[in-house]
Amino acid sequence: MNTKGLSLNTIPPISIPLRFFLTAPFFGIFAALMVLYYGLDVWASRWLAGSLALTHLLTIGFMLMVMIGALYQFVPVMIGQLIPGGEKRVAIVHIFLTLGTLSLIPAFLFGQSFLFWLALIFLGISLFMFALSLLPLLVAQLNDHLIVYLMRVLFFVLIVTIGLGLFMLMAYAYPDLELAYRQYTDIHASWGLLGWVVILIMAVSSQVIPMFFVTPEFSIRYLKILSFLIVLTLTMMSLLAQINDAIQAALNVILSVELSFFSIYTLRLMNQRKRKLPDVTINFWRVSLFSLMLSIVYWWVLFLGSNTETFPLKWSSQSEFTLGVLLIYGLAISAIIGMLQKIVPFLLYLHLQNVSFKHPESMSADPKLVLNMKQIISNQHSKIQLSLHLSSFLLLLISIYWEQLIWVAGLMMMLNFMWLSIVLFKSFNLFSKNYKAIMMYPELKMDFEFKK
Repeated sequence: MNTKGLSLNTIPPISIPLRFFLTAPFFGIFAALMVLYYGLDVWASRWLAGSLALTHLLTIGFMLMVMIGALYQFVPVMIGQLIPGGEKRVAIVHIFLTLGTLSLIPAFLFGQSFLFWLALIFLGISLFMFALSLLPLLVAQLNDHLIVYLMRVLFFVLIVTIGLGLFMLMAYAYPDLELAYRQYTDIHASWGLLGWVVILIMAVSSQVIPMFFVTPEFSIRYLKILSFLIVLTLTMMSLLAQINDAIQAALNVILSVELSFFSIYTLRLMNQRKRKLPDVTINFWRVSLFSLMLSIVYWWVLFLGSNTETFPLKWSSQSEFTLGVLLIYGLAISAIIGMLQKIVPFLLYLHLQNVSFKHPESMSADPKLVLNMKQIISNQHSKIQLSLHLSSFLLLLISIYWEQLIWVAGLMMMLNFMWLSIVLFKSFNLFSKNYKAIMMYPELKMDFEFKK
């Protein structure tokens, strides 16, 4: 493991990221239950209440929940400064994000405007407080640090994504205003999945992959240019959405090329691992990147087919859901679960090690109280997780075209998130037990007073 460049003295309390990590899998379980409940109707239309609720359970409830927790952890370690606000502000962000998601789902299912208002208020407060936490670091003089640059880009992307989302929520909450919101749905999805998710994965992978898999470092210049080009392309697509179909198609092509470069570049670095020992968790990243590439190829086939007479293809609900599953479940959730398999054991190990330094007699305990990463989440646990995730992902894709498999896909999806929850809670309980055991040993006290 390569920890070069990390500031291990500015690690936030373990309770800050873990509250997000432990909450997120429950929203994945709820999403799987919705798949099982709606069955064949899941893939009927993306505008149905169940489909909208399912999408936001995964994107806000699981993906955004984990990523906010990860950013609270990553940013201080990368730049050597704690995020202002402390645990109190983090608690507000977490509670209101949870309440906002829990309000949004029944709002879609039952169509009650007051529930949309609750979701609008709760999510608005949560994301405002989160942005307020990061803002001082984003305006600080840290221009040479890659993670700060990418955070600034992500901050802009998040404002656009959340702004469009809150606007559409207002349209639901205030139907009398008759706001034309559906035309912004694809733009909102593009900024969220191809902007926020891809650049966030870019930022996290640039730190996680070299650190845990001992690959060559990512090119800072390359990632800065690429992230800027992706945002520029998305901006032009949004502004020119209704002007000219040919320009829009050209921008889609450009964006697909940019995303392809990121996938190929990252996979190439992963294949240059200096540490050749088998590590199942790297396969989560491979699934993520191959899903992005497959979605690009699928889009190209549809794009070329819709413009030729010999091989005509039409956009349909099936093609929309295929791209959605590839980008949400394949690209984003694969990377997130793979990330959790590494950073959770690392964080727990690091906190146990730090507290053991203050209680040095605990280091002689047998068995050792400072667990290594493989003891916290074993290879076997990660292999089971990969099998469940890959099975549920493939079954979801196939069920779009063979609907009878939807219940099997929903069951595997539920097992995937349940296993993730079990592993995370087991890891935390193991940490808590050993932490308490270490604290039972006398604390080392340094006395620097000089006697005359």
